[in-house]
Amino acid sequence: MVDDRRLPGRAADGPEAEPPRSELATPVLDEAFERMARSDFELPNGFVNHGPMACEALAALGYDDLVDPWARRSAAMVGEGPAPVERGPDDFEWRDALGSYDRLPEWLGFFGASVADDGWAVVVARWVPRLMPGLSTALFHGAIRTAHAVRAVDAADTPSRRAELARALGYWAARFRAGAEPSDSAPGPELVRAVTAEAATGAHHYLAAPNIFNLHGVTGAMAVELLSPHLAPDDGAAALAQVRADHASMYAGTGSADARGGTGWDPEVVARAAASGDPHQVKLVEASRRGLAVSGDPVFAAAAEAVTGGD
Repeated sequence: MVDDRRLPGRAADGPEAEPPRSELATPVLDEAFERMARSDFELPNGFVNHGPMACEALAALGYDDLVDPWARRSAAMVGEGPAPVERGPDDFEWRDALGSYDRLPEWLGFFGASVADDGWAVVVARWVPRLMPGLSTALFHGAIRTAHAVRAVDAADTPSRRAELARALGYWAARFRAGAEPSDSAPGPELVRAVTAEAATGAHHYLAAPNIFNLHGVTGAMAVELLSPHLAPDDGAAALAQVRADHASMYAGTGSADARGGTGWDPEVVARAAASGDPHQVKLVEASRRGLAVSGDPVFAAAAEAVTGGD
């Protein structure tokens, strides 16, 4: 059992769909993004750099006092990344560069200029639909990092947050690989609830087989939940169809998922995740808290318990 009174920050008393904007607007997060801005996007072992995503999720969970040490540790683990190469819309053939990781510096320069010229909201509305066929790129991490950056800049439009959004989009575009082909993009139920229902399916699979692959079936879908308010209706419907297609591909041949659910949200899961030093725990608990708040499905509480080692 973890006593959250011994930790800096605070744990949430219960699930909520979104944290107060004042929590996400903390300048500590700006400082963290600036500290990690020169860090590479992947670790020497090829794994994704989770630092920016985890720091934003910690702020969302109310643990802003832990953001700085997490950012320092993340920056120390990852080597220095590429510097942006200036590219404007008139001198960058993005279709030729899509999925070319060796052109990541150009993508970073292109998105930095695009956000500066057009504003972050316009860039998100234009580019997330273009990149959504690659939702599962790098085990969903292009989309997940973008979603955390979007929530951060939506809470406080600052230079460090705009720069983090440009980095996230640049990584997604450079690593782009088309995923499963959607069979239907017709509008369905209310988008946020429909995407959250897909995340609940992912949570059932995670409980049946609690591995990193299935964990990202939850956080990937909940990244789309974060992005959905910034998409046009038709683009939102296409994003939902992509989630469904990628989940169908992920879970093909795995049999029925674990149907058990949780008994209720335990606030201690937030404290345990924050104390763990594990970005996957932080990200899944934060996504599960949103999922439970939107849907009321106790499977999210069970997934949070499972990832943090609760009973």
